[in-house]
Order: sequence, then structure tokens, then C-alpha cells
Amino acid sequence: MSAHQFKSPVVRWIDHRLPVFSMLHHTAHDYPTPKNLNYMWNFGSLAGLSLAIMIVTGIVLAMSYTAHVDYAFDSVERIMRDVNHGWMIRYIHMNTASFFFIVIYLHMFRGLYYGSYKAPRELLWMLGVVIFLLMMATAFMGYVLPWGQMSFWGATVITNLVFGHSLCW
Repeated sequence: MSAHQFKSPVVRWIDHRLPVFSMLHHTAHDYPTPKNLNYMWNFGSLAGLSLAIMIVTGIVLAMSYTAHVDYAFDSVERIMRDVNHGWMIRYIHMNTASFFFIVIYLHMFRGLYYGSYKAPRELLWMLGVVIFLLMMATAFMGYVLPWGQMSFWGATVITNLVFGHSLCW
């Protein structure tokens, strides 16, 4: 829709100088969509939204975190008890991380179901798998940050799996 097709002269004047209304009309009405479009196509956007929430809450949590093996657990306790709404920010961060993984798995399932790994998009799929592995490594680092008992034994199990050491000694 060009600028002259809008009824309001104010909208036509604005759209002639900054085509926001034409862009919105094109996005909402003229944009070609696939025939098999359904709710499964939202998982990439939900993953992006949850990643943005985790970045914001992670930055806020990092402002009160002490990255030292002797003080890490105490700083997490301080965040939970003394920082204003620190408990809520930490729980939002943790639950969003779980939601992020659920959405990523559903996103990958949708890609497998619709054949997104096939040519000509196999390079895109491979990059997605690399991003997934980096995401798992980042999640592992976030899991061990509090350095409590769960973090310690989680790190012990994962490093033994990665480096092939026996869990029984």
C-alpha cells in the first residue's frame, strides 16, 4: 500500500516522510506466509524472548555476585536475602532457563518434523546445533556459579562424563 492510499491526510503526510504505516500494512496484510503455518512456528521467537529475559536478569544478578570460590555461595545467599527482590530475579532467571531449554527442544523437534535440516538449509541446521552445544556449555557454567553442593556434584558428574573418568573410585 502506498502512501496515497491511506484515508487520513495526517497518516499520508507521516507515511510519505517515514513509511512506518506502509511497513506495518505490508507486514500485517501483504506478507507471504506458508500454508503450514501453525503455533509450532512460535518457538524460535519464544526462545529469543526467554534469552532476552535471561540476559537482563543475569546482568542484574551479576551486579551482586562475587566470583570467588570462597565467597560465591555467600553472595548467592546475600542476593536471595538482602538484595531488593533478589530472590524474585534469581527465580525468574532460573525458571526462564528451564523454559528456554523446553522451547529450544520444541524448536528443534519442529525443525526435524518439517525437514529443516535438509538442503539447501543444512548449513543453517549445523550452525543451530553448534549454538545448541554452546548454549548447553553456558547453562552448565550458570549452574555451577553458586558453588553449593548441587553445583559441585553436578560439575563432578558432567566433567566425569565429558572427560571419561569413572564415577566409582
